[in-house]
Amino acid sequence: MWSRRRSSRWPVDADRRRSTLSRFAMLGGILSAGAIAALCFLYLWQGNRLQALTAATEEARIQLEAEREINRILTIRIEEAFSLERIARIARDQLGMSEPTVIRYVPYTSSGSD
Repeated sequence: MWSRRRSSRWPVDADRRRSTLSRFAMLGGILSAGAIAALCFLYLWQGNRLQALTAATEEARIQLEAEREINRILTIRIEEAFSLERIARIARDQLGMSEPTVIRYVPYTSSGSD
């Protein structure tokens, strides 16, 4: 009787081991496939993100150049607005001023240093 039990248990244990190993193998295969799929997804996402950032950088560069051009134009306008020729023209035309004919100088003397 003892020998019968022992012989009858071994095939059951071997079947359990095989089924357990096949379950682990299947689980390992699924995990490997998941890891490969995740890496592929990461690779594609990085490429897509890189293209989006490159496009955003190019748009920002174009916008920066437009802003620099506006700054250059405004700088020229400010220089023209405060130029001496323009101020003299406004003084003559709008304020009725004229160029001085006689220039009088007043001597400056220091009171305490002599």
